[in-house]
Amino acid sequence: MAVSFQGFRSLVENNPDAISLIDRRGEILYGSASSTKMFGYQPEEIVGRNCLDLIHPEDRDHANGTLQEVLATPPGPFHWDARVLHKDGTYCWVESTLSNLLFEPEVQAIVMQQRDINARCIAETQRQAYADELTRSNLRLEEFARIAAHDLREPLLTISLYSEMILKKTQMDATGKQMAQIVVDSATRMVTLIEGLLSFASTGLHEPPRFVDLRHAVAQATQNLASPIRTSGAAIVVGPLPVVKSNESHLVSIFQNLLSNALKYRTERPLRIGIKAEQRGPDWVVKIDDNGLGIANENQARIFMPFLRVASRTVPGCGLGLAVCKKIVEELGGTIWVESKLGEGSTFCFTLCADKNTKIPELAYGESV
Repeated sequence: MAVSFQGFRSLVENNPDAISLIDRRGEILYGSASSTKMFGYQPEEIVGRNCLDLIHPEDRDHANGTLQEVLATPPGPFHWDARVLHKDGTYCWVESTLSNLLFEPEVQAIVMQQRDINARCIAETQRQAYADELTRSNLRLEEFARIAAHDLREPLLTISLYSEMILKKTQMDATGKQMAQIVVDSATRMVTLIEGLLSFASTGLHEPPRFVDLRHAVAQATQNLASPIRTSGAAIVVGPLPVVKSNESHLVSIFQNLLSNALKYRTERPLRIGIKAEQRGPDWVVKIDDNGLGIANENQARIFMPFLRVASRTVPGCGLGLAVCKKIVEELGGTIWVESKLGEGSTFCFTLCADKNTKIPELAYGESV
């Protein structure tokens, strides 16, 4: 086949990408000088060869299918990524862009522009391998945490039980009773700490996201906290909440931890907790506000750190609840923060991605739990 591309040649000779002209069968009619730098071949070494023969066998069917699309629906452009044979016998990843100019008088060929993407593909492969290994490591850590928590919890419960029996059934002086009570309290705190660590280590998102009604997640959280809610006399008012594409069990955990904090860090005045959401750009901002103790400005960034507690040690807990919330929210792709004034209460806020197909369901404002 005679090819006329003298006017076309000047446009490609100095292009850093390798540019070839091929016919409808894939036979190479012309190769630019850049082909040597990219593939090691002199232009005359590749002219007459079929470009598909230089493609890795595993990528050849895809490349051939793209070539057929180029012929069927000109002019393009069409793309394929494939491993191409270098002159030294190795393969390198190349991005190819094809345009059908068979009917252009000055070209009369398919133009194939090729760019080296080997470094990018290798980096992506390494990143994926690292991500896969990190996932496996996290799963192993969670399994270890579950086993360790179970194995440590049982002897601690035994220590606590027998210490309480000693307190009740053994004659002791005041000092002895105080020492035994310290053992009981320490064992109880250790069980709480182990359970908190287990919760913190087990917040990885392994289930595919599903549509979740946040009202259901709040209802589950309040049901789990029914006893402390009843004891505190808290009034919980649920405002408008959306359906989101997320993980229900992890959302329940977020609400449960935030509600539990509000119940624990309250004042003498009647406790009121409000839960609502509002859309802000591509996100829902979920807000849980209370009229409790509040948090000083200097502590607001620190409260999400594991084990860090800024309130009185007399309040039960191990300092992991907010760290668990932060970990879950960030794994869901959101952020969490607090807006608070000491002595006036707190508003904990976190973001969730707003699915374009969902909106806040119709419900009456001020729905109480």
